[in-house]
Amino acid sequence: MNEILFKYRSLDNFKNFVDIILRNRLYAAKYKDLNDPMEGQYYYRTGELNRDIRNKLLEEKGGLRLCSLSRVNDNQLMWSHYTNGHRGVAIGLKITDTNCMVKPIQYNGLASIRNQDFNDQTAIEILSHKLEVWNYEEEVRVFIRDRNFVDVEIVEVITGLSMSNIDFGFVRDLVEKVNSEIRVTKAETFMN
Repeated sequence: MNEILFKYRSLDNFKNFVDIILRNRLYAAKYKDLNDPMEGQYYYRTGELNRDIRNKLLEEKGGLRLCSLSRVNDNQLMWSHYTNGHRGVAIGLKITDTNCMVKPIQYNGLASIRNQDFNDQTAIEILSHKLEVWNYEEEVRVFIRDRNFVDVEIVEVITGLSMSNIDFGFVRDLVEKVNSEIRVTKAETFMN
Protein backbone atom coordinates (compact mmCIF):
# COMPACT_ATOMS: atom_id res chain seq x y z
CA MET A 1 0.00 0.00 0.00
CA ASN A 2 1.55 3.30 -1.08
CA GLU A 3 -0.74 5.67 0.82
CA ILE A 4 0.90 7.38 3.79
CA LEU A 5 -1.18 6.91 6.93
CA PHE A 6 -0.56 8.34 10.39
CA LYS A 7 -0.33 6.83 13.85
CA TYR A 8 -0.84 9.45 16.56
CA ARG A 9 1.04 8.54 19.73
CA SER A 10 1.84 9.89 23.12
CA LEU A 11 5.47 9.43 24.15
CA ASP A 12 4.48 8.53 27.72
CA ASN A 13 5.45 4.93 26.94
CA PHE A 14 8.63 5.78 25.08
CA LYS A 15 9.57 2.11 24.70
CA ASN A 16 6.59 1.60 22.37
CA PHE A 17 7.64 4.55 20.19
CA VAL A 18 11.20 3.18 19.97
CA ASP A 19 9.82 -0.26 19.05
CA ILE A 20 7.85 1.26 16.15
CA ILE A 21 10.89 3.14 14.80
CA LEU A 22 13.43 0.39 15.42
CA ARG A 23 11.42 -2.61 14.24
CA ASN A 24 9.12 -1.02 11.63
CA ARG A 25 5.99 -2.47 13.14
CA LEU A 26 2.79 -1.38 14.86
CA TYR A 27 1.03 -3.14 17.69
CA ALA A 28 -2.43 -4.41 16.79
CA ALA A 29 -4.92 -4.48 19.66
CA LYS A 30 -8.01 -6.53 20.33
CA TYR A 31 -11.17 -4.55 19.62
CA LYS A 32 -12.24 -4.73 23.28
CA ASP A 33 -9.10 -2.76 24.22
CA LEU A 34 -9.99 0.28 22.07
CA ASN A 35 -11.37 3.55 23.46
CA ASP A 36 -14.87 3.46 21.92
CA PRO A 37 -17.33 1.51 24.11
CA MET A 38 -19.48 0.85 21.01
CA GLU A 39 -16.60 -0.92 19.27
CA GLY A 40 -17.70 -4.24 17.80
CA GLN A 41 -21.41 -3.62 18.39
CA TYR A 42 -23.94 -4.16 15.61
CA TYR A 43 -27.68 -4.07 15.02
CA TYR A 44 -29.92 -7.01 14.29
CA ARG A 45 -33.67 -7.53 14.47
CA THR A 46 -35.15 -10.29 16.57
CA GLY A 47 -35.47 -13.36 14.40
CA GLU A 48 -33.07 -12.11 11.70
CA LEU A 49 -29.83 -13.33 13.32
CA ASN A 50 -29.74 -16.64 15.12
CA ARG A 51 -27.78 -17.33 18.29
CA ASP A 52 -25.23 -19.59 16.56
CA ILE A 53 -24.24 -16.79 14.19
CA ARG A 54 -24.07 -14.25 17.04
CA ASN A 55 -21.73 -16.61 18.91
CA LYS A 56 -19.65 -17.16 15.77
CA LEU A 57 -19.40 -13.37 15.28
CA LEU A 58 -18.21 -12.94 18.86
CA GLU A 59 -15.56 -15.59 18.28
CA GLU A 60 -14.51 -14.07 14.93
CA LYS A 61 -14.23 -10.55 16.37
CA GLY A 62 -12.21 -11.92 19.29
CA GLY A 63 -9.73 -13.54 16.91
CA LEU A 64 -9.01 -10.31 15.07
CA ARG A 65 -6.45 -7.69 16.00
CA LEU A 66 -6.45 -4.23 14.55
CA CYS A 67 -4.40 -1.11 14.27
CA SER A 68 -6.09 2.30 13.96
CA LEU A 69 -4.50 4.88 11.68
CA SER A 70 -5.59 8.20 10.19
CA ARG A 71 -5.46 9.62 6.68
CA VAL A 72 -4.60 13.07 8.08
CA ASN A 73 -1.67 14.44 10.07
CA ASP A 74 -3.01 17.86 11.00
CA ASN A 75 -6.23 17.26 12.91
CA GLN A 76 -6.18 19.29 16.13
CA LEU A 77 -8.55 16.91 17.94
CA MET A 78 -6.38 13.92 17.08
CA TRP A 79 -3.29 15.77 18.34
CA SER A 80 -5.12 16.65 21.56
CA HIS A 81 -6.68 13.24 22.22
CA TYR A 82 -3.90 10.85 21.21
CA THR A 83 -0.58 12.69 21.68
CA ASN A 84 -0.86 13.88 25.27
CA GLY A 85 -1.91 17.39 24.36
CA HIS A 86 0.38 17.92 21.36
CA ARG A 87 3.47 16.61 23.22
CA GLY A 88 3.66 13.37 21.25
CA VAL A 89 4.06 12.44 17.59
CA ALA A 90 2.21 11.52 14.42
CA ILE A 91 4.15 8.77 12.67
CA GLY A 92 3.73 8.76 8.88
CA LEU A 93 3.97 5.24 7.48
CA LYS A 94 3.15 2.87 4.68
CA ILE A 95 1.72 -0.59 5.28
CA THR A 96 4.18 -3.19 3.98
CA ASP A 97 2.51 -6.20 5.60
CA THR A 98 1.19 -8.53 2.90
CA ASN A 99 -0.89 -10.65 5.27
CA CYS A 100 -3.42 -8.08 6.45
CA MET A 101 -6.59 -6.32 5.40
CA VAL A 102 -6.72 -2.51 5.23
CA LYS A 103 -10.18 -0.92 5.41
CA PRO A 104 -11.34 2.67 5.77
CA ILE A 105 -13.91 3.25 8.49
CA GLN A 106 -17.48 3.97 7.45
CA TYR A 107 -19.05 6.61 9.69
CA ASN A 108 -22.67 5.67 9.08
CA GLY A 109 -23.51 4.10 12.42
CA LEU A 110 -23.34 0.52 13.52
CA ALA A 111 -23.51 -2.28 10.96
CA SER A 112 -26.83 -4.09 10.60
CA ILE A 113 -26.46 -7.87 10.27
CA ARG A 114 -28.90 -10.62 9.25
CA ASN A 115 -28.41 -14.38 8.90
CA GLN A 116 -28.00 -14.12 5.13
CA ASP A 117 -25.30 -11.42 5.53
CA PHE A 118 -22.96 -13.66 7.51
CA ASN A 119 -19.69 -14.71 5.83
CA ASP A 120 -15.98 -14.85 6.68
CA GLN A 121 -15.70 -11.04 6.39
CA THR A 122 -18.66 -10.09 8.60
CA ALA A 123 -16.58 -9.49 11.74
CA ILE A 124 -14.26 -7.16 9.80
CA GLU A 125 -17.31 -5.42 8.33
CA ILE A 126 -18.72 -4.84 11.83
CA LEU A 127 -15.37 -3.48 13.05
CA SER A 128 -15.22 -1.13 10.04
CA HIS A 129 -18.30 0.84 11.11
CA LYS A 130 -18.38 3.62 13.68
CA LEU A 131 -20.77 6.29 14.80
CA GLU A 132 -20.62 9.57 12.89
CA VAL A 133 -19.30 11.43 15.96
CA TRP A 134 -15.88 9.83 15.26
CA ASN A 135 -15.63 10.95 11.61
CA TYR A 136 -13.01 13.62 12.39
CA GLU A 137 -10.50 10.79 12.83
CA GLU A 138 -10.62 9.82 9.12
CA GLU A 139 -9.65 6.38 10.33
CA VAL A 140 -8.25 3.46 8.38
CA ARG A 141 -7.91 0.10 10.10
CA VAL A 142 -5.43 -2.68 9.52
CA PHE A 143 -6.76 -6.13 10.47
CA ILE A 144 -4.62 -9.18 11.24
CA ARG A 145 -5.07 -12.62 12.85
CA ASP A 146 -2.85 -14.86 14.95
CA ARG A 147 -0.14 -12.27 15.68
CA ASN A 148 0.33 -8.94 17.42
CA PHE A 149 2.18 -6.68 14.97
CA VAL A 150 1.69 -5.14 11.52
CA ASP A 151 4.77 -4.56 9.33
CA VAL A 152 5.21 -0.96 8.17
CA GLU A 153 7.72 1.39 6.56
CA ILE A 154 8.22 4.56 8.60
CA VAL A 155 8.37 7.62 6.32
CA GLU A 156 8.20 10.54 8.73
CA VAL A 157 7.78 11.56 12.34
CA ILE A 158 5.90 14.78 13.07
CA THR A 159 6.30 16.14 16.58
CA GLY A 160 3.55 17.99 18.41
CA LEU A 161 3.24 21.73 18.86
CA SER A 162 3.85 21.47 22.61
CA MET A 163 6.89 19.19 22.48
CA SER A 164 9.88 20.90 24.07
CA ASN A 165 12.92 21.72 21.95
CA ILE A 166 14.99 19.32 24.06
CA ASP A 167 12.55 16.45 23.44
CA PHE A 168 12.34 17.34 19.74
CA GLY A 169 16.14 17.18 19.48
CA PHE A 170 16.17 13.84 21.25
CA VAL A 171 13.48 12.35 18.98
CA ARG A 172 15.20 13.75 15.87
CA ASP A 173 18.61 12.38 16.89
CA LEU A 174 17.19 8.97 17.82
CA VAL A 175 15.26 8.60 14.56
CA GLU A 176 18.27 9.76 12.52
CA LYS A 177 20.49 7.13 14.17
CA VAL A 178 17.98 4.37 13.45
CA ASN A 179 17.12 5.45 9.90
CA SER A 180 18.39 8.71 8.45
CA GLU A 181 15.82 8.52 5.62
CA ILE A 182 12.92 9.14 8.03
CA ARG A 183 11.98 12.82 7.94
CA VAL A 184 11.45 14.48 11.35
CA THR A 185 9.55 17.78 11.47
CA LYS A 186 7.71 19.92 13.98
CA ALA A 187 3.96 20.22 13.50
CA GLU A 188 4.07 24.00 13.76
CA THR A 189 5.97 24.21 10.48
CA PHE A 190 2.89 23.12 8.50
CA MET A 191 -0.21 23.58 10.70
CA ASN A 192 -2.46 26.63 10.48
